[in-house]
Amino acid sequence: MTKLTPRPEQEHAILRILAEPTHAALIGSQTGFGKTLITSEVVHRAGWERVLYIIIDKTFSQWHERLAAQSDGKINLRMMKTTKDGKSAFEDFLAGKPGHYAATMNWLHRQDVEYRDKQDSQGNPLMAIDKKTGLPTDKVQRETVRLGIFRKMSEKHGPLDAIIHDESHGTANRNSEMRKSILQIKSDWKIALSATWSGNDFAEHGWATPRWLWPDLVPAYWTWLEQFFVKTPKLNGQGKPVYVGGKAMMNHIEREPGAFARSLPLYMRGENAEQAPKAIEVLVDPTPEQARQYAELKAELLSWVDGWSGEREPLVADIPAVLRVRLRQVALAALSLNEKGDVDFAVDAPSAKLSALRGILDAWGGQPVILMTDSRKFAKLTAERMTAAGYRCEAWVGGMSAKEADRIKQAYLSGEVKYIVLTVQAGGTGLDFMQLRSSKIVWLSLPDGDPKLEEQALGRVFRNGMTKEYGDFQHVRLMMRGSLDTEILSALVAKAYALHRSIGSHVLRAA
Repeated sequence: MTKLTPRPEQEHAILRILAEPTHAALIGSQTGFGKTLITSEVVHRAGWERVLYIIIDKTFSQWHERLAAQSDGKINLRMMKTTKDGKSAFEDFLAGKPGHYAATMNWLHRQDVEYRDKQDSQGNPLMAIDKKTGLPTDKVQRETVRLGIFRKMSEKHGPLDAIIHDESHGTANRNSEMRKSILQIKSDWKIALSATWSGNDFAEHGWATPRWLWPDLVPAYWTWLEQFFVKTPKLNGQGKPVYVGGKAMMNHIEREPGAFARSLPLYMRGENAEQAPKAIEVLVDPTPEQARQYAELKAELLSWVDGWSGEREPLVADIPAVLRVRLRQVALAALSLNEKGDVDFAVDAPSAKLSALRGILDAWGGQPVILMTDSRKFAKLTAERMTAAGYRCEAWVGGMSAKEADRIKQAYLSGEVKYIVLTVQAGGTGLDFMQLRSSKIVWLSLPDGDPKLEEQALGRVFRNGMTKEYGDFQHVRLMMRGSLDTEILSALVAKAYALHRSIGSHVLRAA
């Protein structure tokens, strides 16, 4: 990988971080602004010798290559995991040896806890109690015991030089066990990186990362909530208050949008000078089968769908949350039941969006295109149907092995595969290569209520270094007429606007 020279606004960020007296920084720049480059330069120039990088598995090679390039080969990032080399790296990390160590948050947490059978004061196993009968069962209760290995490491060898927490929104839940593990690791410096560090709910998730960075400056959660937020009634789609168990539900709204972010010692949000253009919205009429299922579910909370045997079977959705999921699924393709009786998409499921998709791809002249959906099942169906129709396509979904992800990446970069359909949940991170071949996106569905996922996924293509071979960037939203698609889009726009008002301060504009 080639060594890069930071742009002026990146150089400004690097120098500002190195001069920060609190030894902490929150880099909330948009995807593509160069957070990895900025941090690599900070680490190299600071001369830190013991550094922990909390990353996601798929970004290891990106961090490894960038750190090596910016340090002229002096920094060798080692991944701690269950392999022989990974275990050796972990042993050196615990022994306090100088080095640059990487691990996923989940892996670190698993090293710090042990799952045991629960025992009484006499050392006898405690049996689980049946909630219905109140009687003991034949199963032993389990408990999680924190081992404190990171606390002991810090006590014995002193604090690390720095912790770099990439994609820090992964520990935005203040009550998560993984966050408790990271709090055990002491360091002189802390840097958090995430364009969406507050998650999709600022009042609920905007506290955890700043509190980790500045524990002496950011107050306790409930004090913080009272200081920066006001309560307002939660309203339904008709503008009426929502009640649960006779109690009115409340929302927490920031008193002065952006006030908390501005109060932080060093919060940087670099925004690209060129913002993505508005998506082209294409409304498609449902197929007859989709229209029937949608109308029946909406009116009767039940629809008859094809079962595995070929006979029609009832699909019931009498719980509001389940009904919403089913209506969103029908907007993708007609539903059926698989051999296990689970709701699924048959390989030949009627789908208005897939029919329209072929027309869009043909209009773009066969150029590489990234397809986005929030449904894992529909991503796989789309890849299968497109490949069968002569459009070589691969599905990129959560849970893939690093080996499988690398195979798809190489096939895409080599031109063997022109289309990748990915879930926005999996597409938000670890995909710093899609912009090299594509400047087009088709949204088959949007994440319900979570604008940060859409922003991250969009940044996989619309970012610095995007290819110009196929013209300007374009993205298209396919929406089924008369469905929840339009409602979800409106809600996402409103929520994204509110989040940006809270976290979009301290902007560093890209040149």
